[in-house]
Amino acid sequence: MKFRFLNKTIEHKRFGYTPMYYDERKERLAEKKDQYKKLQNGEMSDEERKVILRGNLRHEFSRADYRKREQKTSNMRILLLIGAILALGYLVFNGMDDIDSIVNKLW
Repeated sequence: MKFRFLNKTIEHKRFGYTPMYYDERKERLAEKKDQYKKLQNGEMSDEERKVILRGNLRHEFSRADYRKREQKTSNMRILLLIGAILALGYLVFNGMDDIDSIVNKLW
């Protein structure tokens, strides 16, 4: 056919790209499964058990520190909000007229 370009349908291009995704939780889970299988089969030595125990303890302590920091910041935020609400409540109940006298006393 001479006029083949008129009849040609457009097809999308296909690529063989598979995206790489790293899931740390999935890796840890697979590692724990392997360790458990070794433990069940009796292939794990005492030294390997100690290394695993140390790693688990480090991980738990780092998570506990993170929780403590987050809890402190959360508590501080709550205290600031309570203080702001109390200040606004004081202004609402005592009126805006007393603000001048309070500012003058503070200065």
